Amino acid sequence: MSLARDRSQGSRPDVEPAEHAAAAADQDSAAETPSVAPLAVDPAISAVAAFRRRALAVGFGVVALAVVALLVIIYLPLARSILWAVTLAILFYPVHRRFLTAFRGHAHLAALASTLLALFVVVVPAFLIFMQLLQETQNLWPSIRQGLGPDTFLKLARVLEESPLRPAAHWLFGTDPAAGAAAIEKGIEQIVNGFRDLVLGQLTAVSRSAPRVLLGVVITLFTFFFFLRSGPRWIENVKSGLPLDRTHADHLLHIAGQAVGAVFRGVLVTAGIQAVLAGLGYWVAGAPVPILLASLTLITALVPFVGPVAVWLPTAIGLLLAGHRVAGAGLFVWGMCVVSLVDNFLRPYLIGREMKLPILWLFLAIIGGLRVFGFLGLMLGPAALALFLACYRIYTEERSS
Repeated sequence: MSLARDRSQGSRPDVEPAEHAAAAADQDSAAETPSVAPLAVDPAISAVAAFRRRALAVGFGVVALAVVALLVIIYLPLARSILWAVTLAILFYPVHRRFLTAFRGHAHLAALASTLLALFVVVVPAFLIFMQLLQETQNLWPSIRQGLGPDTFLKLARVLEESPLRPAAHWLFGTDPAAGAAAIEKGIEQIVNGFRDLVLGQLTAVSRSAPRVLLGVVITLFTFFFFLRSGPRWIENVKSGLPLDRTHADHLLHIAGQAVGAVFRGVLVTAGIQAVLAGLGYWVAGAPVPILLASLTLITALVPFVGPVAVWLPTAIGLLLAGHRVAGAGLFVWGMCVVSLVDNFLRPYLIGREMKLPILWLFLAIIGGLRVFGFLGLMLGPAALALFLACYRIYTEERSS
């Protein structure tokens, strides 16, 4: 039995020595295989690659700047129309959201409805007011004399002639003090006619360039439509392209829209309401050229430290001198208690606490915007100031952190 056990043990393959032999062979082959050393990079090749990357970046930057400059040259003649479209889109977007809800999210129909609304609310009234202004300005002096009476200005001249203001009146009208009240009346007529020529020249220039103005209106409405339809997507693209954190980008664009809306409500809407109220007073009192007077009231209401009193007070005085005591006194009370005081209630309510801009720089931004962009600068100037202050605030916060 011991022999049989020995034979059975001898007949099994010797597994363990085979495994040891295979492991030893692997170790010998690994020892015989040489280790691969990292390839050395030639410094000259690395420098050439870095220079190539920089050259490509510089070339791309030059091409991109050239394309941007070309687009600026192309779009610059249309800048006013585009800026008007942007401003109107910001102002009408709350109404556009209501149209979106009414049309169940159809952006095309909502944008078309908003464009038609802007056409009938802004463009058509502006055209009608322009035509009425042109008609009133052409016959300004005869209309004033007919409305106030032919002897009104002679009475005013006699009052000035007999008052301590006589030297100042002759100096203001450029007349000879020895000529008396008739010279003052002639000086008043010359000032009125000079103002007529100035306004009529501006209105005539606009009417002569009617094709260009009409083209600008069409471009503005067309651009306005697409800003409403695709504006949210474009704003997201602008936010993604700005070299700022998303929070700061959102804040900047929010400030821009907020500034335009607040200035429109607090400045333009308030001045428009004052002009409408004053125009109603001029019409009821029987003052001559009420549309022209209301337009002048709108302009003076936009000028800080001047206000509508610069128009309604002389008109009331003229009515009193013309013998229309009830109309003159009524216009005086209406202007003092309604037209001039409504600003104190409307402006804080319409602006709210959105615009926290320094008074001095806000005033200069409005004046500078008017000189550069015209009527559009009333909103662009404060908006640019608000954006600058927002950028400065972001810079100081990032620097402090």
